[in-house]
Amino acid sequence: MIGWHFKPKVPGDTIRDPIHGEFFATDAISDPGMALIREGIQNSLDAGRPGEIVTVRAFLSGKEHAAPPAVFALYFKGAQPHLEAPNNGIRRDDVPSWREPCPFLVFEDFGTHGLEGGPAEAFRAKSGGKNHFYHFFRAEGQTDKDSSQRGSWGVGKHVFWRSSRTSTLLGYTVRASDDLRFLMGKAVLKCHWVGDDYCQDGYYGVSRGDGSQFALPIDDSQTIEGFRSAFRLRRNREPGLSVVVPWPDAEITHETLLRAVVQGYFYPVLAGQLHVLVETPDVRTSLDKESLIPEVHRIGGLLSEELEPLLELADWARSLPEDQKPSIQMPDPTRAWKWDRSLFPDKLIQDLQEKLERLERIAVRVPVTVREKGAPPTESFYDVFAVRDPSDAAGRPTFVREGVIIPKVDAPRSRGVRALVVAEDGPMASFLRDAENPSHTEWQHDGSNFRGKYRSGRSDLMFVKRSVHEIVRVLSETETKEDKVLLADFFSLPAADAVRSRNKKPGQEGGPKAPVPAPPGQRPTPFRVQKIQGGFSLLPGDKPVTRPCILEIRAAYDVRRGNPLKRYRTSDFRIEAAPIRFAPPPHGVEILECEGNRVLVEVCDPNFRIHVAGFDPRRDLYVKVEPREEILVDTAS
Repeated sequence: MIGWHFKPKVPGDTIRDPIHGEFFATDAISDPGMALIREGIQNSLDAGRPGEIVTVRAFLSGKEHAAPPAVFALYFKGAQPHLEAPNNGIRRDDVPSWREPCPFLVFEDFGTHGLEGGPAEAFRAKSGGKNHFYHFFRAEGQTDKDSSQRGSWGVGKHVFWRSSRTSTLLGYTVRASDDLRFLMGKAVLKCHWVGDDYCQDGYYGVSRGDGSQFALPIDDSQTIEGFRSAFRLRRNREPGLSVVVPWPDAEITHETLLRAVVQGYFYPVLAGQLHVLVETPDVRTSLDKESLIPEVHRIGGLLSEELEPLLELADWARSLPEDQKPSIQMPDPTRAWKWDRSLFPDKLIQDLQEKLERLERIAVRVPVTVREKGAPPTESFYDVFAVRDPSDAAGRPTFVREGVIIPKVDAPRSRGVRALVVAEDGPMASFLRDAENPSHTEWQHDGSNFRGKYRSGRSDLMFVKRSVHEIVRVLSETETKEDKVLLADFFSLPAADAVRSRNKKPGQEGGPKAPVPAPPGQRPTPFRVQKIQGGFSLLPGDKPVTRPCILEIRAAYDVRRGNPLKRYRTSDFRIEAAPIRFAPPPHGVEILECEGNRVLVEVCDPNFRIHVAGFDPRRDLYVKVEPREEILVDTAS
């Protein structure tokens, strides 16, 4: 008989309440939609067939297109008293009204294998080989994924139950190996009382008829076709898995699902490995390698501001040929990995410095030797991609393991540098996967899958986390020393600090700092340069100005090597032309000349001030000010 089947408790059964959903209640996975997308797509990618693009469809019915009460009653026959039972883990406010339509969420994948394995298998240990059907419906905290796949804890599937306010799901699968179709459902509650004590799990399927309450999946074509129609499934007989989540969490919306896809899986989308459709009855958004960046730009707002530069870097990284990823030397394969200047050939350092100076993207391949205990050492690698980006004040690298974004890696920051660390090679990816927590948001050296498994595992993991910081450090320390005389005239303070200190006394908290004595051999100057948003200000210094005083101001975008002023090009900017502007108008000075990157002014008031703005905020500005004792000004008509 088709229906829901819950197993009564017998003496000796352990009372066990499910806690796997708590693995996904973290700051990095802040809502059910994010958890559903992160874990659901990861499972779909792991189930992908070779050579196929994995397509995932997420459909939200909304209240307007919810399943009518008659449909709901058909597929939840026998479940109602268990879903209404006290202390069953469902909040009273979430118990559905059986007379109202049932909103639902559909999560389908295509280009995948479906749930392979014997559906009647009750005890996994009694048979050999893999059984994805068993592990999806009948196992918790177990997986038969191998080391080449993205998941490893066997708890990711619980995001589907966590996304339902009634902790239930219905699953329809078509298997690539034999074209068989199966329909089955599961509820994950707490142990509860319905005239008797019942175990926490219930199954929708066909009773085996032996009184054991062991449910088998439904293979009846008429029932399956009715299910497909009732819940608007796209799958007919294509291999893969379709999951229906009834009464989805109210926080799961088209917008939250869309944001979760972009933030969590932009890398495989840009690589052409993944295509995601986020749909409602009224809106359909397609995200693939061609549409992802334009769609993020269309969305705009903070999402676009935060992600567009990263997506552009990732898009470049994915299309970069292998022979254009220069490699550093491999750390000593017999010891813990260690960053050192000797890993970098001189020619590579020079090339990388010049590219960064020109604001070009760089790629670095990092070869390593993975040393798992009890196994021979294995050579592997990962890649680092970076670009100078002054707008990225956070400087937090983004880490990608086999297409999965790991958002909470505790890595040192490199401000002004946007970077990706990508691990896709098998041994390296397995090393990092073992270090991940169940929700795949962090790398932890003390996790049960990682601790004690690798020689020098803890220090090697830290080596990976510090990759961007160490590469930037090596490139910075070995570049040509800057001209200290040029730097002596540039004093940079954040504009916000200057505003806060305006009405404070020197030495008072929040007020301007007392004048700093000039270093030995350096004379006080009558002027100082201060950084402002998109430009600079010229203000009185620590020495009274002697009038008349003529100052020559020259500006250029900074470079990592050489003299910025010599690298100035009129295509960078022209001070006399928009968008560069004096705002507000200069006070206490007369502008004698203004052309290109040069301004000549005569100071007429000891309280003078000049503010110049409109420069590219993504680039560092270099300013040099020099007094001129005498200047010839052509006054001829």
